[in-house]
Amino acid sequence: MLRILIGTGALLMAVGFGAAGWQYWQSLPKAPAVAAVEAESPAAKAVTRQRWLISPSGGLIPQEDVRAYLVQEAFVARRTVQMTLQATLAELLAEGEKLPEVEYLQVLADIRAPRVAEGLCAVVRQSFAADCAVNMARVVEDSVDPVAGTAQFRVELVYRVADNGEELPDLAAHVLRRESVGLTQEPGAVGYLSADAALAAALAVTTDACAAEGVGTLCRPMRLSVDWLPGQPVQGWAEIAWLDPLPKGMSVAPPLTSVAKE
Repeated sequence: MLRILIGTGALLMAVGFGAAGWQYWQSLPKAPAVAAVEAESPAAKAVTRQRWLISPSGGLIPQEDVRAYLVQEAFVARRTVQMTLQATLAELLAEGEKLPEVEYLQVLADIRAPRVAEGLCAVVRQSFAADCAVNMARVVEDSVDPVAGTAQFRVELVYRVADNGEELPDLAAHVLRRESVGLTQEPGAVGYLSADAALAAALAVTTDACAAEGVGTLCRPMRLSVDWLPGQPVQGWAEIAWLDPLPKGMSVAPPLTSVAKE
């Protein structure tokens, strides 16, 4: 009986906070799904000089990575910022709301997780992104701490890169190089006071990595992953990509596959 009552209470809780959650979602800018934006964007439909890229070893770059590098005007599935962070449950409440009973806190946190993610999108827009959208936001299972009034969240954002006006060089005469950049602080380092500050620092490191000596033409951020807890050093990494001239002795012919026909 107790299990049935708890189950019924959770359903009512989901309905109540779900209605508030729906109103919250309705107030957000409408961000189309990644797949829909990719399919409808002019960049995805346009006939380009070349829709394939090669690696320094001569192999083809996977098409999802090609889109992440070339299609700047759309949200694409492989160009993401993923972040795990801790947030205060009270921050998820609308004006006048109170936290529910302990057994319903997980439901509340999961329904309101997009509110945490939207704040992070604002940070991404202040860096190299022209726009940002929430692709996924969920509470981490069993992470709710009712005593501290906190929970951990896992967020995935997609973003469009700001156009700096640079034209693409002859892609057939270049290879795409990719490099992972560590965003992890040294043990004992002072942690950032907020998730926003931790993410902003990670984005700055990524931007600096693209400007580093030895990085070639049109360096672009591809993916970031950041973990943040209050008072703890940040853990994470970023992937950047750029174009380099073909290595000496390498010549490339367009691939005789469906890639060239897309």
